[in-house]
Amino acid sequence: MSYRQYDSYPPSDDDSLHEPAIVPTWTFAECAKPEVAAVLPKHYVDVAPWPKSNMLPMVYHKKYNISFLGLEKLHPFDSCKYVKILKQLCSERHLKRSQLVKPKMASHQILLDVHTPEYIRSIHTSSKTVARVTELAPLAALPNCLVQWRVVKPMRYHVCGTMMAAALAMQYGWAINIGGGMHHAYSENGMGWCPFDDIMLACRRLRRASGGAVRKVLYIDLDVHQGGAGQADDGGEAGCEVEMFVVDVYNAGAFPQDTLAKQAIDVDVPMRFNTSTDLYLQCLRAALQRAQRMFPQPDLLVYNAGTDILDGDPLGGFCVSKEGIMQRDLMVWTLALQLKVPIVMVLSGGYAKGNAAVVAASLSNLFTTFKLSAAPDHDTEGGTAKGLQRRVEDREEWAGEA
Repeated sequence: MSYRQYDSYPPSDDDSLHEPAIVPTWTFAECAKPEVAAVLPKHYVDVAPWPKSNMLPMVYHKKYNISFLGLEKLHPFDSCKYVKILKQLCSERHLKRSQLVKPKMASHQILLDVHTPEYIRSIHTSSKTVARVTELAPLAALPNCLVQWRVVKPMRYHVCGTMMAAALAMQYGWAINIGGGMHHAYSENGMGWCPFDDIMLACRRLRRASGGAVRKVLYIDLDVHQGGAGQADDGGEAGCEVEMFVVDVYNAGAFPQDTLAKQAIDVDVPMRFNTSTDLYLQCLRAALQRAQRMFPQPDLLVYNAGTDILDGDPLGGFCVSKEGIMQRDLMVWTLALQLKVPIVMVLSGGYAKGNAAVVAASLSNLFTTFKLSAAPDHDTEGGTAKGLQRRVEDREEWAGEA
C-alpha cells in the first residue's frame, strides 16, 4: 500500500489513530519465544557466544567504532557514535559493560548467505569498491590491507551484532544492537555507508536456525532515507526465504530514490522535506495501525531506528525534535507489546552533531518505560572497596576506545 507524499494527515476512518498509544500491562518477557530460543545456541557459535544469565540482550563490540587517520570525518556520519551511546547508558546505570553480548566478526561464509561471491570478493580486495560504498573517495588511494582493517572489518562486526540480537530477541522478547542497520546494501552491491545487508542476513539465519518457526517478519524502517534494498532480492540458499512485510517512512526527495526497493514496500509513506514532529508522528501512527491490520501475526519485529529524521540533520531534511524521536521509538516498541512479538532494534543512520546523545536519551527512555534493566546489582556496593574497585575496572575498560 503506497500513499502520496504527505503534507497533511493521511485520511482514515479510525479515530483511534489520533489517540496516544496505550502501553499494555504485560512485559517483553511475554513476547519471548522460549521454545525457539532453546534450539538457537548451537546455530550461533560462529556469530557470538550465547549470553550468561546475568547479561542483557544488548549487543556491542568496541570495533564497531571506525577511526582512520581522520578520514572518517570526511563523511558526516559519526562512525564513533556507538561508544558514546554506550558510555551514556552505563553512566545512567541502565547496564554494565559486563552485561553486553560481544559479537564475532562475520566470516565470508556468513556474508555469502545473502551476498554474491563476486561482490564479496570485490569488497574485500578493492579499495575502490570500499570507497564507492562508503562515499569516502580518498580510501580508493590507500592500500587495501589498511582499508580492510580500519573500515570493512568493523562493518563485519556490525553484521554479527544484528544477527545475534535477532536471536536474543527470541529469548528475552527484545534485543538491541548498538550498531547495525545497513539498509542500503543489495546482494550484489552496497551504497550509502552500507556494505552488507545485516538485517536480511539476521532474518535468514534465524529462519533457518528456528526450523522455519520464525519466518514472518514485520520490518519497520524509520531511517529518513528510503531503504529495504535487501528485501527486494532475498537471495541465498533456497528454503531460507523470509516473508517480510515492510513499513517505510522516509523523505521522498532525499537519497536514494530507489525504485526497485520501493516495489518491496508494503506500507509506503513518502514524505516531504521539512516534515514537522506532529505530522511525522501522526503519519507514523497511521502507518503502524495499518501494518497491524494487514500483518497481524508476525514472528519477529525488526526496527531500523535511524535518527537522521532529527531537526538539523545535514542529510535528513526533516524537522523532528528529540522528543519526537523518543515518542517514535516508544510507539514502535509499544506496537511490539501489543502484537506480543519479539523486537530487535538496530540504530542505522544519524548525521547531526549530538546525534549520539539523542539516541542514548531515547534508549534510556525505553529502559525506564519498559523496565528493561533486569540486573539487580547495578551499583549496590556504593562507596565500599568493592564498589570503588569496580569503578576503576570500568574506567580501564573504556581506556583506548574510540
